Amino acid sequence: MSRPIAIITTGLALVFLPSCGSTTYKITLKDGREFLAEGEPEYQAKTGYYRYRTFQDRDALLRADEVLLIEEGD
Repeated sequence: MSRPIAIITTGLALVFLPSCGSTTYKITLKDGREFLAEGEPEYQAKTGYYRYRTFQDRDALLRADEVLLIEEGD
């Protein structure tokens, strides 16, 4: 009896697991360059920079006065 429950639970986990990933954001600079961020970039008012996480699991900074647009991706 517990085997069908385990199969159903595993199936549901596989269906819903991909939707738990972080959202991608595209950061466009005034000079036209574009960067992809894993999760929403965080503005740091004290320094005037946006901090974001790259897909190579590194932290990166961009000057806020160079940023034209931050939009949520797919």
